[in-house]
Formats: sequence, C-alpha cells, structure tokens
Amino acid sequence: MKGPFNGCDMPENIPNRFKIAIFLLSLAPIAGGFGLWLIFPLLSVTGNACVLCSPSIGINLSLAPIDLAQALIGTVFFLLGVALFVSSLGLFTSKNDVQATRWVRWLGRLRPKIRDRTIIPSPAPDKYRRYALVILLVIFVQAILLIPGIGEDRKYSLSQFSTLFLGPVWYSYAMAIGISGFTLIYYRRLGGYLLAIVFVIIGTGTTMPDLLGFLPPSAPTLRTTILLLSGFPFDILLIYVCWRALPVSMANGSSREATDSSRTTAAIAFFDDK
Repeated sequence: MKGPFNGCDMPENIPNRFKIAIFLLSLAPIAGGFGLWLIFPLLSVTGNACVLCSPSIGINLSLAPIDLAQALIGTVFFLLGVALFVSSLGLFTSKNDVQATRWVRWLGRLRPKIRDRTIIPSPAPDKYRRYALVILLVIFVQAILLIPGIGEDRKYSLSQFSTLFLGPVWYSYAMAIGISGFTLIYYRRLGGYLLAIVFVIIGTGTTMPDLLGFLPPSAPTLRTTILLLSGFPFDILLIYVCWRALPVSMANGSSREATDSSRTTAAIAFFDDK
C-alpha cells in the first residue's frame, strides 16, 4: 500500500515500536470500557455532563459475592485499560527500542519483540512540526467549543452508560491522545505525529455517525453540526502534514549507513529546492 502523500510504503516507514503502541492504544478503550461497563451498575451517577453541572456519584455496592466479584473484575479490566494506554504513550515517547522495551516489560511472556531499526528522518521535520502544532491548536479550540455548556446544545445524561462512555469518557480519551501528540511534537518526538493522526481518525470516526444521528443522546443541532463540519478541513490538513513528517525510510544497517543515507536525502532535498 503506497502512501498518498509521499509515495512511500507506509508500513515500512513506521518503527515497530510505534505499531505496537497503536495496537495497545486500540486495546485500551476496549479493556477499560468493559471494566467500566461492569462497574457502572454498582454506581449511582446522576446529573449531566456539562461545564457548569455538578454531577453526583454514589456507590451502591452490596455484600453479595456476585456484586463483589463483578466489582473486582471490572476494576481489573479498567486498570488494565489504563495500563495499556500509559504503555502505548510510553512507546510513542521512547527515542529507541531500548527505552520502548521498558514500557512493555510488565506484559511478561506476552511482551512483544521490538526489532532494532534505524530511522532515517524526514528531510524537513521542523517545517512540518510548526504546521502540525498550529493546526492542532486550531483543532483543540474547536474541540473545546464542542463541550456541553459551551457550544454543544445537547445534554449527556450520566445515568446511562452509553451517554457516559460516548460522552465524557470517550472525549477525555481522545483529548488525552491529542494533547499527548501535541506535547511529543513540541519536544520533537516522532511518535507525536502518529498520535496526532490517531487523534484525527478518532475524531472523524466519531463525528460521522454523530452527524447521521446514530450516537446518543440525539441528532446534533444546527450549531453543533456547523462546529463538527468546520473541523474536517483541518483534520485533512493535519494528516497530510504529519504524514510528510514521518521517516523517509527505515534501515536495518549500522548507524553510519543510516547517517550516510540521511545526508544523501538531505542533499537531494537541498538541490530540489534550488
């Protein structure tokens, strides 16, 4: 599969540790959501999710063995989801495979093998870095405007699991990914660009069914629809910028070979600019 922007084979351009990070990041909401689904019947949550609302959370836990077992299993799965999420961010943050291995050491025998590969960077990473940071800031502003009580007219009741998970929980999950991507890009970490792409994919994958009225609590109002549609051009632009900032290629050779290839790539880009 060729990349639509740089003509490169995309899977070969992504370091193996980042592929594992994306996989763990995908498993995190599944494990955490299942655990929260088991715990939710034992909680007494009232109120709506909005800026000025004050929801109340109570615990309705009996001493019945089945309730205790359900709470224990739900807590384990929820903590597993948190651990998978933190580990995935650690993999994205890591500069090399040695650092990446430390973040998955807790998996024991299930620990994936991370191959040692040399990254040949993009010819002009700083240019794409500036663009990505600015576009992310614009998307963050748009996301803040979609918070209930600010620009979102709909009310997300916290007494139902569907609105709780697809509302504040999913929003927090997506924003945590976006903020992490922004931070890593700011500190010139390659994983930040992939996190930004994942952030856009999550947002787009949630926006499309929401615009069609498939997600609770109801179909969006006109103002919410305009806010949702206004983010699409910036999403496409961010994917393009982050894609171009990804490595030119991967090499299994020595660091000297990678350095020579990097210098050759930079020289080609220099003369192309001329």
